[in-house]
Amino acid sequence: MAETAEANERVVCAILAEQVAALRERMDATAAFDLLWRTSALLSWLSGLLSGTSAHTGHTNPVLERERAEAITEIAEIRRALDDLAFLQAQRQDFAKQIADCVVTALERMAVAEMPAGTSFSSRDLAALYVSDEQRKLHENVLHRLTG
Repeated sequence: MAETAEANERVVCAILAEQVAALRERMDATAAFDLLWRTSALLSWLSGLLSGTSAHTGHTNPVLERERAEAITEIAEIRRALDDLAFLQAQRQDFAKQIADCVVTALERMAVAEMPAGTSFSSRDLAALYVSDEQRKLHENVLHRLTG
């Protein structure tokens, strides 16, 4: 019985470790930093355009008009990209919160104070905490990898 409980707890720990690793991978902010730099560069560009426009008041300058139109197009593209990024980040944050909640709950239940003597927290108990298919797939992948 003790060997089975110990082996099962190893499986649960392996699954929890995999979930924490998945959580860590979701913390990548490369796209957000890229948009930050693009937005910063665009603001510099717009500042230059405004300076050029104020110097040429009274004239219509085709080069400044073309650059203004290009800036408006770039602003629209950045806004679309920021909206898409915000949606993706919200999904990532939601999944990360699900993983974190699951890990915390599992660890609390595995704690000695929470477990009656002679019982253990099984991978089946862990699977009962999941709220998404992604968590279930990750769980099954770890079990498959550990059992061969």
